[in-house]
Amino acid sequence: MTNDEIIYTTIEQQIEKLIKQNLIISDEEFAKSQLTLYGYSNLIKSYRDPYIININGKKTYRSGVTFEQIYSLYILDKNLRNAVIASTLDLEEHIKAIAADVIGKSFGTHQNDYLKFKNYRDKKRRKERFSLNGILEKLNLAMDTDKNPVLHYRKEHEIIPPWILLKNVYFSTIVNFISLFKANEQELVATSLYDISSLNIPLKELRQLMMDTLFICLEYRNLAAHGGRIYNYICKSKLRIPESLNVPLYTENIHGFSQLLLLLNTINYKSPFEHLHKMIDFEVNRHCSLFPQDVTYLGQVLNINIVPTCVV
Repeated sequence: MTNDEIIYTTIEQQIEKLIKQNLIISDEEFAKSQLTLYGYSNLIKSYRDPYIININGKKTYRSGVTFEQIYSLYILDKNLRNAVIASTLDLEEHIKAIAADVIGKSFGTHQNDYLKFKNYRDKKRRKERFSLNGILEKLNLAMDTDKNPVLHYRKEHEIIPPWILLKNVYFSTIVNFISLFKANEQELVATSLYDISSLNIPLKELRQLMMDTLFICLEYRNLAAHGGRIYNYICKSKLRIPESLNVPLYTENIHGFSQLLLLLNTINYKSPFEHLHKMIDFEVNRHCSLFPQDVTYLGQVLNINIVPTCVV
């Protein structure tokens, strides 16, 4: 088979291939059921990398690696994906409430007032839909929905206040919208989001921290929503670390999932962090209790100190 050929294989053929590649499959019926449920690409190809070596250009599994081990890593990541979605949904609701309050305070509650172009700053964007014109167009379109509560306010009051309108927009829209706020409005959002006395950094750096955090959270949210691998993902969105930030372990060595946790823990509203931290703690200990040989690998990838405990 050449590199540009992809051959369809049955579940039985997939099992046969895995066994030939030195993967231990003690319960073939279990392996067949999980491959049928999740798919070879999702389960095996996406999570085999820590367990394989290349010999003469051919992939083979390390000695002692089992199907259950790869499956367990897949379940760990699947549960992290679900937790990322839940945590960022929670954060999204909080961010929208703060942003709506700031918009209403600065520009009023009528859409004709707070959606004026001059209230915000335009920036050159690679994607037109995230320019100021693009964002305002989305927000105006959101007012024409046939869903409540926007529909109710449009019919009964002919006014759609920002805390109602923002309910009807995507997280990506609100994050990019906040990035187009002028300095005063961004500072109002940031000072509501953080405890500025404990962070002890200038407002300009606080705004920078807020926007970097929101874009990183958005990237993880989009990755999770599309079934991407979470546990070892490194964000493309960059975090500019304020030199004066008073947060323990806040260094350039913090990356990946541990960076996401740290950023969420910096925010006043702790629920998104607590939910995600609880899930990573549970899943890592569950997996490493079953497969202690993975402690070093996961500890390095997640940048955490793993002490396996008994999970009931």
